[in-house]
Amino acid sequence: MPRIHTMVVGRLQTNCYIFQSQNEAIIIDPGDEPERILRFVKDLGVAPRLIVATHAHFDHVLGVEQIRKQLNRPFAINKDDLEILQLMQRQVRQFMGFSAPPPPKVDRFLTDGQTIDVGDDAVRVLHTPGHSPGSISLSGEGFVFTGDALFNQSIGRTDLPGGNFDTLVRSITDRLFGLDDNTIVYPGHGPETSIGDEKIANPFVGRISKRAS
Repeated sequence: MPRIHTMVVGRLQTNCYIFQSQNEAIIIDPGDEPERILRFVKDLGVAPRLIVATHAHFDHVLGVEQIRKQLNRPFAINKDDLEILQLMQRQVRQFMGFSAPPPPKVDRFLTDGQTIDVGDDAVRVLHTPGHSPGSISLSGEGFVFTGDALFNQSIGRTDLPGGNFDTLVRSITDRLFGLDDNTIVYPGHGPETSIGDEKIANPFVGRISKRAS
């Protein structure tokens, strides 16, 4: 059985996930506090195969480069977010008021439908743009990591460069809502939820919303 470990990191309280199967793992959205993440991974005794960002906003990638270098593991995003990643330092200065190191080096680009094997399990890449052009979700058996696309009772903001509200709604309703209702949603911020709960009660895309009626 796979295990999902959650660490809340950084000033914007980003959920960093360690998806573990047997003695292998992938690190998802290491948005800050790389030393803490590295220590946690070491204590788990797992061998990370890959570092993945669900999208390239700074609060999901600030910890990547130190982890990438120390573990000598590749970093992967969807190529449509490369431009956003390259603007990381400017974003940090603009929104947070402090200086950041250069953006991490991208080793691989993830494409829609691609499968990532981890131990005895796997996750499938779903392209779910709208919050950003290259936003992805990672879907497995009974769970999905949604980044900043879908939250518990909310959806990602679309007022940042590359965001589009209608695109995000389609990503959620056409792609994420196609998953089983019992699928547990692990979002980029905040508590877990389920696909079934969000189909009903999400005020932006659920049945209670005017858009869905």
